[in-house]
Amino acid sequence: MKRQLLTIWLLMMLALDITLFASVAWAQGLPTKYLWQEGDTGCDKTMSFCWYGAELVSDLQVTAYGNRWVSQDKEEKPLEWITEVRCVQELHICILARNQRIGKGSRTSTELYRIEEWNDYQIRTVGVGDSVRGNECEIDSLLLNRSEGSVSMLSVPGPKAATKGCLGVMKPKTVVYKLEIGLPTL
Repeated sequence: MKRQLLTIWLLMMLALDITLFASVAWAQGLPTKYLWQEGDTGCDKTMSFCWYGAELVSDLQVTAYGNRWVSQDKEEKPLEWITEVRCVQELHICILARNQRIGKGSRTSTELYRIEEWNDYQIRTVGVGDSVRGNECEIDSLLLNRSEGSVSMLSVPGPKAATKGCLGVMKPKTVVYKLEIGLPTL
């Protein structure tokens, strides 16, 4: 009798192990759903942050739109830029396009960022500036975070930050800005 109970118990444990293993394996095959996602799309409700990952497309891309960049450092004014960030994995590049008001007019510009790391959760980039490498006043980097649905910019003093030419434009300081995701208001 004890032997039969032990056999039944072992078979039940084996069945439980197989069921648990199968459910874990099945769950790993499903794409992760993030809080910012709308339905089963790769975008938020306003389509101002979209992460087209390998589970959706073969040419991986991320786009983000926002109206301004805000720093946690209260000494830093927000950057009032209407911004689009677009990253294309195949090209190993992110493009930041922005429009900012200057006096009574506006200025539109683009900046290129070389992708240093791209995985399922984040994209990490370094700016490709106009200066010769090693002569930058500042170096900007972008971090796109899939879990948060966010874009952050890290601006750090470059190798020439303490020179007379750079000090006339800006003071050397490390600042982190976060893009306020959302469509421009007209």
